[in-house]
Amino acid sequence: MVFLRRIARHCILTCAALLLAFGTKAHAQPWPTLTLMVVPQFPATVLYSTWGKLVVNMDGVHIKMVFAKDIDDFEERFMRGEADLIYCNPYHMVMAKQSQGYLPLLRDAKPLTGILLAPAKGQPGHVSSLEELQGKTMLFPSPNAFGASLYMRALLTEQRGLQFSTQYVKTHPNVIRGVVRSEGAAGGMVAATFLSESEELRSKVQVLYETPPTASHPLAVHPRVPEQLRKHIQAQVLAHLRDDPATAASVQMSHPMLADYKRDYQPLETLGLEKYVSR
Repeated sequence: MVFLRRIARHCILTCAALLLAFGTKAHAQPWPTLTLMVVPQFPATVLYSTWGKLVVNMDGVHIKMVFAKDIDDFEERFMRGEADLIYCNPYHMVMAKQSQGYLPLLRDAKPLTGILLAPAKGQPGHVSSLEELQGKTMLFPSPNAFGASLYMRALLTEQRGLQFSTQYVKTHPNVIRGVVRSEGAAGGMVAATFLSESEELRSKVQVLYETPPTASHPLAVHPRVPEQLRKHIQAQVLAHLRDDPATAASVQMSHPMLADYKRDYQPLETLGLEKYVSR
């Protein structure tokens, strides 16, 4: 009987050791390298200096940043499902979901608001009302930049009756600088990127119009990424952003929260913006 007990105990310990060794080995298996592409609201050097701080702190996951030359290039590449992770504007999220099935992971709790800038009082080209922009040229980052262009152009045309020419200048910083240089009578940005500019530059423009708020830019993942890894990334990024307010602010997620497509972005499908989308 004693001998049988010793044999049983030995078997139990051996099985436990094997399970422990297998579990450790499985945990130690590296995740595949993933790619992250961020909507180019800013130059690539700026995106690397901000998002780069976040991706290097991922536990057990190697994320490589890839860069689009402009927003049009960004759209073409995520529509092909090129990147595993994307940080995109709200309507890009609709396009990415419909084309590739991308899923939103996180977003900032603060809503997104598009703003229309015009020269401030005392600056060349100053206007005091939207009606003064009738028939003028306006600057936008790109056709499908959501709050700064797509939603803004739809609202100005359909709700305010404005007719205007458009000039696309690639990035948000180019918009405010173009307005200051009188390259356009007004220009579209989003509030978050406007506030990242210097006080001196901001003092030269005024906010003439604001869009209704919507859910902000999400960090989204391609469905080919396994669910376990998706959850791991979601938890890792959320924890890091909450622990590092400076990095969170630099990637425009100062108040990070879990995102949900049905709640946050599906309502945008009903706005009738398709006719303003450039493909």
